[in-house]
Amino acid sequence: MLAGALLLLALIAYACRPSGEESGEPTRSDAGIEASPSVSPTEPSADASEEPEADPSEGARESADPSEDAEDSGGSAAGDGGSAEGGEGGEVPAPERPEDACRPQDIVVTFEYAEEDQEVYGAGANPGFKITVVNTAEQTCTVDVGGEAMEIRIHSGDDRIFSTADCAENKSAEKRQISRGVPHEYTFTWERMRSFEDCRGTEASAQPGWYRANLHGDYAGDQPELPFQLKA
Repeated sequence: MLAGALLLLALIAYACRPSGEESGEPTRSDAGIEASPSVSPTEPSADASEEPEADPSEGARESADPSEDAEDSGGSAAGDGGSAEGGEGGEVPAPERPEDACRPQDIVVTFEYAEEDQEVYGAGANPGFKITVVNTAEQTCTVDVGGEAMEIRIHSGDDRIFSTADCAENKSAEKRQISRGVPHEYTFTWERMRSFEDCRGTEASAQPGWYRANLHGDYAGDQPELPFQLKA
């Protein structure tokens, strides 16, 4: 009986014990939640708040728009090219005295038959060619009309028959002072003899057939070819 009474008292005492919520003590689940620290928002630093970040759009515009630098560099390159292009490039300077050489662009040359349209030459007749030189500049100047400077070449097919420059080195200069608008005319007559660049002493007469004459030289420009025929 005594043991039963003690057991009953123990049960009554246990039943009357206050619960965890009433006593204010945290339960196991509550303790777990409270034990997990909450994440607090990161506070901006003093430097970031005092000085705002640079606008990224400005940097993007600077890197994406190189037109100003390109224009500057392109302009300088164009300027360099312009100055180089303006160089004389070895051209003959404008004459200042009659003794100075004429500029090729100021000289007009014509090359034609000595006898108008005469293309056929019989036995004993020698072909002749007339060269006319005109100065278009204001300044009187000098033109070399010698056999080297104004070279007449005669061919038959691919065969080079004659040249006024053959064996004429340093001997054929014929400088003439030419005034504006005053033509200088002269005629060259070919005596039907072959010439050779190596100045050999062999003499050879041109055979009957068709030939063509051309004018070459710094002042000659683009001259027409003059065909002609030699007959026996």
